[in-house]
Amino acid sequence: MTSSKESVLLDTSVWIDALRGKTPEIVALTRELLNDDCVLTCGPVIFEINRGLRHPERKGITSLFDALTRLPVEEEVWEQAGDLDASLRRKGITIPPMDILIAQTCRHHDVSLFTLDEHFSSVPGLKLFQA
Repeated sequence: MTSSKESVLLDTSVWIDALRGKTPEIVALTRELLNDDCVLTCGPVIFEINRGLRHPERKGITSLFDALTRLPVEEEVWEQAGDLDASLRRKGITIPPMDILIAQTCRHHDVSLFTLDEHFSSVPGLKLFQA
């Protein structure tokens, strides 16, 4: 399915779909990326996942994230995310703050984002993963 061994950050929307087994193609692609050791994560994605987990499923899923490479969200990324949000809002585009931070983390580290959320396509300079 994937064309290369490109590292990719999986957005919360992909994790939710894959963990719930909603879309067979997303489940298979997520599994393939994990098997190829291509999956990255970051604090904002882990935050979003953790806030939605029920207690019984927490231990198994959080250990999965512990095994992934976590991109750091440095002070500079926070500042750039604020600038990005402001520039998008001036154009009439509103994206949830955590998603702005995820997008800026990908831009800062020059990695692609695998997402199911359309609003990320409005972020200039963000590479979106194409299966």
